[in-house]
Amino acid sequence: MEIKINWGKGLVIGMGIFMLFIIGLGVSIFSQKGDDYDQAYYEKGLDYNADYDRERQVVTDNAVPGISVTKENLIVGFKGQAEGVVHIQRPSDKSMDKNLSFASTPNGRVELPLNDIARGRWQLVFEWNDKGKKYLYQKEVFIP
Repeated sequence: MEIKINWGKGLVIGMGIFMLFIIGLGVSIFSQKGDDYDQAYYEKGLDYNADYDRERQVVTDNAVPGISVTKENLIVGFKGQAEGVVHIQRPSDKSMDKNLSFASTPNGRVELPLNDIARGRWQLVFEWNDKGKKYLYQKEVFIP
């Protein structure tokens, strides 16, 4: 008694199953939600040197602002008269981020209201000008 094995059918069926597997894998990969990477990553990389220079200027001029937080206000003391913007960023929820412009008093004091800022951890990014020099300073605070 002789048994005939038809290898052609087996190979075709095996290749078909493998192709379906690959197609299914491709569809599942492309249907997933996109990555959570920063869309402006490369643009920020190009601007890194300018930001670094502004951060070094704070250290060079000993211009680190004094920051205190009360329930109602964010009080900032600058070395001189400053004008700029503070980016108030919530690490856990980007939709809560705010940008506030400020101009200090002649002695360098700024009071920013915290009425609509939620309690918790926040990242403050100060960008300001003082006597033609540009500064950048970042600080993490807890708002009670």
